[in-house]
Formats: sequence, structure tokens, C-alpha cells
Amino acid sequence: MIGFFEYQYLKFKKNHLRNLVALAAADGHIHQDELDYLHKIGEKYQLKPQQIKAILQQQGEIEPEIPDPHHQRVALLYDFVGMMMADNVIEETEMEFCRKMFGKFGYKESLIDEMIALNRRGVDDSEEWELFLERADEFKLAKANW
Repeated sequence: MIGFFEYQYLKFKKNHLRNLVALAAADGHIHQDELDYLHKIGEKYQLKPQQIKAILQQQGEIEPEIPDPHHQRVALLYDFVGMMMADNVIEETEMEFCRKMFGKFGYKESLIDEMIALNRRGVDDSEEWELFLERADEFKLAKANW
């Protein structure tokens, strides 16, 4: 039997992947590199292959969900940028999706550029990620804007 907190964390992981699928499908086609990225994230979250497959099959029905804690929002936005860059082509529809999501999540669009640079460099350790999380806080919009 799964406990409440385990269920909540599983729900978070599935929602995270659903949000990424929404971005991948934004241009009307999920490229193989994007599929590989989705599977990599799903595996990182220890989702079963059939759970990943089920989420991929729902791609037309997905409305992105906004996580509440700052660190979860920034992690998802970072993965949005990673997804956008997965096939080495940044489509305008993908960039527009990211701009929209950054605003909905309460962050300035300029954070996208910071995340693109971080994605290209890569994050080597948790300390570097923690520093980035603190820095990302500077990009928050006033709450009235989102």
C-alpha cells in the first residue's frame, strides 16, 4: 500500500513529466531526441516504462500544472528549457510556450536565457544548483502579474 506522502511525490513526478510532454508536443511533433529526454527524466524520477508511455499517450489533453514551491517551479522550468533544447533546434512554438510558462509560473522571461546558459554548461552538483535556485529568486515577478 502506498502512503499519502509517497502518493503525493508520485503525483508530482507524473505532473512534472506531463508538463514536459506538453512542451514537446507544442510544435505538433515530438522529435526522437525529445522522447529520449522525456524517458531520461522519467527514469530519473523512477517512473515505470508503462507510466511514461501512458503520459506520452495523453499529450493532446495536457494543461500544464504549476507546482507551488519555488524549487519545484524552477526545476520544472529548467527541464522545459532542456526539453526545448533536446533536439538542438529551438522552435518558435517551443520558445513561445516557455515564455508563457515562465510568466504563468511567476518568473521574468529573462530567466530563460540564464537557464539556456546553465543547460549548456550543465549542473555538476547540488551546491551549484542551490546557488542557481537562490539566483532564480531574483527573477520572480510581482505576485499580481501571475
